[in-house]
Amino acid sequence: MTVTEAALSRRPAPVSSELRLPSFGQQALAFAVLAEKTARSKLTYRLSTLLSLVSNGFAYCVFLLVWLQVYRENPQPGAVSRDQMLSYLVVAFLVNSVVTLSLEFRFMQRVRMGLVTSDLLRPLGFLPFQMAQGVGDALVNVVFALPIALVGWWFIGRGFLPPNLASAGLGFVSLGLAFLVSFAVSYLIVQASFVLQSGYGILFARAALHQVFSGLAAPLVMFPASLRAVAEWLPFRHVVETPAAIWLGQVPLASVPGFLLGQLAWSLGLLALGTLSFRAVMRRHQVQGG
Repeated sequence: MTVTEAALSRRPAPVSSELRLPSFGQQALAFAVLAEKTARSKLTYRLSTLLSLVSNGFAYCVFLLVWLQVYRENPQPGAVSRDQMLSYLVVAFLVNSVVTLSLEFRFMQRVRMGLVTSDLLRPLGFLPFQMAQGVGDALVNVVFALPIALVGWWFIGRGFLPPNLASAGLGFVSLGLAFLVSFAVSYLIVQASFVLQSGYGILFARAALHQVFSGLAAPLVMFPASLRAVAEWLPFRHVVETPAAIWLGQVPLASVPGFLLGQLAWSLGLLALGTLSFRAVMRRHQVQGG
């Protein structure tokens, strides 16, 4: 064997130009790790998270005090009794605390810092990347919601607990679907932030619609007919009122599948719209680098 032949025989094998896509197991592991890291990061700034929760809790106490005064002045102001109203308000606040995500604020901060490019290039994909962070948010929210549940227990006793195991199980299913609806709405706000110079305007508009039409301040049955009709055509009621009502057994069991299908339809529809919007945004913008 000549020297040239020996050198050629020691050449490393050519590197394939094809990129291997991560397997499902690798993607699932990356999703779980990212969710855990997001939860840890929120707990790192636990004082800020706790202050936000306390301030929201204080604001929500105003709703309770207002409705208590309403029932003192008029024991029957509508179709909901005093005890039902108090139970609903506590559960609605707990549900809202769990499914409120930091997706939009985190994204706008990363845009401002110029870090969003790395998010777009991750093998996990942009939507799963955002959803993993949303799961991390929800995990921390559950931890901080537990003390609120204890306060609710002290305030109204067993009134905010489900009447039976069926309502409890269906309530948890509805809560999971409420997370999907909340995430899908937030994901659409993220797409708008790509296009607009600032996403704060549309973010605050979404927050206002959520406050009014989600059933956070009162069950929608207490709303005027015109506002209730508008709420029925918006997804926000499926974030708060639907899981709260199912948990409390205020929805007949025969009607629960229809409510769950409504939540699923809204979540899938909004996620599909968000995916289409993302593709349109990527055709407009270019990510340079490697």
